Amino acid sequence: MNRFRIRRGILRQSLLTLMCMLIGFAVVTQLRTYENIANDVVKLSPEQRAELMISLIDRNAATEREIIALRQQNEDYRRTQSNGTSTLDQLANDLNRYKLHTGAVQVQGGGVTITINYPLRAADVIALTNEVRNASGEAIAINGRRIVARTRIEEDDNAELYLDGQIQHAPYTIQAIGDKETLMGALNRVGGLLRIWNEIDGVDITIEPTNVITMPRVSNQPEFRYAQPAPKEGQ
Repeated sequence: MNRFRIRRGILRQSLLTLMCMLIGFAVVTQLRTYENIANDVVKLSPEQRAELMISLIDRNAATEREIIALRQQNEDYRRTQSNGTSTLDQLANDLNRYKLHTGAVQVQGGGVTITINYPLRAADVIALTNEVRNASGEAIAINGRRIVARTRIEEDDNAELYLDGQIQHAPYTIQAIGDKETLMGALNRVGGLLRIWNEIDGVDITIEPTNVITMPRVSNQPEFRYAQPAPKEGQ
């Protein structure tokens, strides 16, 4: 019984720590997005600026909802920890789910594969990942690199694209895991980002359903030296 309680306590603490990390990642990602866009927006055409503004509004709303939901879940788990109503299985399942969300483990499933033969800017990739997430994409990879909340999407002075410090060149292969029919319909919709890009001269985009997609874990998991879960009130 004591061993069971210890394991349950470890899982609870791990889950609370991971949820705090997710909240932090969501906030940092939002700030990083604005910083990247601020450097690029002056180079965009009026049409591109309007398109980017719509994408940022959607992304901001989605991020705010995610932060609120994570904070609420965090508070719920603190309450259940105090009254002992959580079960070990529930905590283990939730911990695995958040590992999937943060890229801590490899993922596999059906989805779609997008191929783009045209050089993309950092702002384009941010808008594209937002479009895929809004289309119910549960996991995203670009050129085999997993894209999560804390992925650094940047470009240099020569407009070369970098993901977490690694340069990326066209053609790009973007894979998304999720319901294939939902993803295909949402990403192919009239007025959608990919439809707009595909109408530009020289741009060729294909979207294909894929039965099995395997994405690697994120290798550079963060190490927290200073940030620790805060104690509950009254302790």
